[in-house]
Amino acid sequence: MQEPARRRSIARHLRSHFSGRSICLALISVIITSAFLFAADKAQEKIPVFVKSAGNTGGFTDPSKDRQDSLKDLLNYLKNSKSVLPVESEKAALVVLEILNRGMKPEIDYRSPNNAHLTVRLTAGEYSAELTGMSSTYRGAAVDIVKQTETWVKANREKLLALKK
Repeated sequence: MQEPARRRSIARHLRSHFSGRSICLALISVIITSAFLFAADKAQEKIPVFVKSAGNTGGFTDPSKDRQDSLKDLLNYLKNSKSVLPVESEKAALVVLEILNRGMKPEIDYRSPNNAHLTVRLTAGEYSAELTGMSSTYRGAAVDIVKQTETWVKANREKLLALKK
């Protein structure tokens, strides 16, 4: 008779140590830990991007205040990107954005507020393309360029990572 009583005692002991609450806490801690690890991996996956101005050649500063302002706007919005990371040197970048021009396009349709535009050249390795961002403001045009850049980077991610090697 002592054997079944001993088994019940062991079972009670195990139930008290491994209650549903402790199992739930263990699962929650595993989920939180894996979320942090996933977030750390995502942060490392950002593609480095360098932004420069067309007037910034040979170490000279760009005389165009418009391009300087757009450079600041692009850098500001790129900082918040989930897929690209602004870097300080062209050598560290896989993608280069060169600000070519910004201006106001005459409104063709009075209902269309998109008359501020910003044109940049996107370069990655031997590839080069021009992107034009449009909005009612220059900052909005910079946001449009960042969105286009993020879309392009996501679509060409594997090729960009191959350039890194």
